[in-house]
Amino acid sequence: MEMLSTVLPIVIDCLIACLLIALIVLIVKVIGILDDVRLLVDNIIDKVNTVNGLFSVIRKIDKSVNGVAKRLVDVFDSVLSKIPSKKETSAEEIELDEILKGRK
Repeated sequence: MEMLSTVLPIVIDCLIACLLIALIVLIVKVIGILDDVRLLVDNIIDKVNTVNGLFSVIRKIDKSVNGVAKRLVDVFDSVLSKIPSKKETSAEEIELDEILKGRK
C-alpha cells in the first residue's frame, strides 16, 4: 500500500506531462493549419477582387452599348413617325372620324 501511494503520484505526474506535451504539439499544428487557411483566404479574396474589376468593365461597356442602341432606336422611331402612313382607312374609322369631327 505504501508503495502504491509513492508510485501512483509519479505515474499521474508522467501522464499529465505527456498530455501537456501532446496538447502543445496539437496547438502548434493548429496554428500552422490556421496560417495556411489565412493564406488561402487571402488568395481567394485577391482573385474575387480581380473578377470584380472585370465585371465593372463589362458593366461600363454594357451601359455605353445600351445608351448607343437606345439613341439609335429613338432616331429610327422619330424618322418612322414622320413618314406618313399609307394605310387604307376602313369604313369604321371613317365613321369614327366623322363622329369626332361633329363633336368639335
